[in-house]
Amino acid sequence: MKIRVWRFASLLLAALAMGMHLAHVLELAPKLQWSAELYVPVQTTLYEWFGKIGPIFEVGALILVSILAYRLRGRPAFSFTLASSVSIVLALLVWVLFVLPANSHIVQIDPASAPGDLGIWRDQWQFGQAGIFILHLIGFSSLIHSVLLETPDN
Repeated sequence: MKIRVWRFASLLLAALAMGMHLAHVLELAPKLQWSAELYVPVQTTLYEWFGKIGPIFEVGALILVSILAYRLRGRPAFSFTLASSVSIVLALLVWVLFVLPANSHIVQIDPASAPGDLGIWRDQWQFGQAGIFILHLIGFSSLIHSVLLETPDN
């Protein structure tokens, strides 16, 4: 496959993965104000499709960007493409270390009798997603820069 095709597919999947986390950032402030009776049912039902589609976007972006970085070795765009791949790895690491444990705890909560530590788990989930978005934004920006670096000015 040509580099152009790899770049297109990488940019597309990286953008889709980043977009999911942008949605969480946009919801952050209102959700921090919600009661347990509202937060828990929304949190445990709204994101079903995120869990089905998200891994395809996230892992797909990581695979494609990593292959692209490998194919660009020795070229000016290599280091920025590699940085994008590393950012996606770090985003997945944040998800595993912070979001997944919070998810596992929140889905077991009865909204009518939410424990006092719900705020801690909620904050861990919400701010973990914000951190993931920032990492994706850095990675996506680096990926765009890698393309622009090898695009003629005229």
